Amino acid sequence: MEMQELKTLLSELVQIRSDGQNEAAVCDRIEACFTGLPVEVRRYPHGPGRDSMVITLPGRDRSRALCLVGHLDTVPVPDAPLWQRDPFGGAFDGAYLHGRGAVDMKGGAAAMVAAALAFLREGVLPPLDLRLCFTADEETSGMGVCLLRDEGAFAGAVAAVICEPTGLRPGSCEKGCLWLEVEALGLSSHGSRPELGVNAIDGVTAFAAGLRAALDSGETHPLLGRTTVSLTTLSGGVKTNVIPDAASATLDIRTLPGLKSDDVLARADQVARALEAQRPGLKLSLRVQNDRPSVAADPDSSFALAVGEALAACGLPGGEKGLYFYTDASQFIPQTGLPFVILGPGDDALCHKRDERIPLEEVAAAADCYRALIASL
Repeated sequence: MEMQELKTLLSELVQIRSDGQNEAAVCDRIEACFTGLPVEVRRYPHGPGRDSMVITLPGRDRSRALCLVGHLDTVPVPDAPLWQRDPFGGAFDGAYLHGRGAVDMKGGAAAMVAAALAFLREGVLPPLDLRLCFTADEETSGMGVCLLRDEGAFAGAVAAVICEPTGLRPGSCEKGCLWLEVEALGLSSHGSRPELGVNAIDGVTAFAAGLRAALDSGETHPLLGRTTVSLTTLSGGVKTNVIPDAASATLDIRTLPGLKSDDVLARADQVARALEAQRPGLKLSLRVQNDRPSVAADPDSSFALAVGEALAACGLPGGEKGLYFYTDASQFIPQTGLPFVILGPGDDALCHKRDERIPLEEVAAAADCYRALIASL
């Protein structure tokens, strides 16, 4: 795909607003790239305007497949007037293409399309089936990748590339994520007599501190750092001079490979019951809002070696990295056990941020790398 065509495609993808809606329109634009070409297209509807899609390019060996995986939704833009450029304008400044989703991850989606079109336009069959798996709703519940998984989209695959932004460094692992809602009930009293009440806000903050200590094993992962517990929302209280009898909070817990959600929840329950025993009248209840397991690839697998060779063949430095955020990988790698890599264009530090932008040259380089990897399998 020529740079002008790639720029036009990515710009038009960014112009389609898909912040928790409208992924079907993004699918329409991508599918149009393959009009009249020998591919198999399957749509997976989730509701009005919301589709996932798999485009399969048949290979010489149809018993095997490589899956390229990318999501089509973005986060919203609550601060649009503060952007330097229209977040849905898809403007190109000669080096960077600007707009919401340029990095996360319509740049990766455009690279997936470009890699497949390279085979089709040259009339070359890839050595195995190439499946472009475009998912809806990655930024929320992941219903897109879950439906693809349950419908067998990964059956027969030998490996998967999750095309999220990594600056074209191979990501071999990502942290798990557990969002935990905590509700506390206590006893109100006059603010001048706190000893007559049970402070629910204090109960919530003590729980957060206790869980943080309980999960702090001292372990530091070479690529992912440490398990973290962050108190991210907190509400409670009715007036400055009233001890609050109710409070709620959410905790964002990011886990290292090897620490399972069941273990986290068991420790959370222990912390909650201990606090209730220490503070008579305090009642704590817990509810899971989101649960994504951590995933880690074998760095010595044949697929990992093939990824390294493809990067080297394209003149890219490589250098393994870990991802602190979760991807669609968390929703199908644990179930399928596929070898995988997280590899895509763009700086993940710009994800979900104002003035998101991606170097177009990096999108083109990602397409070249995917093509080299596919050809080597």
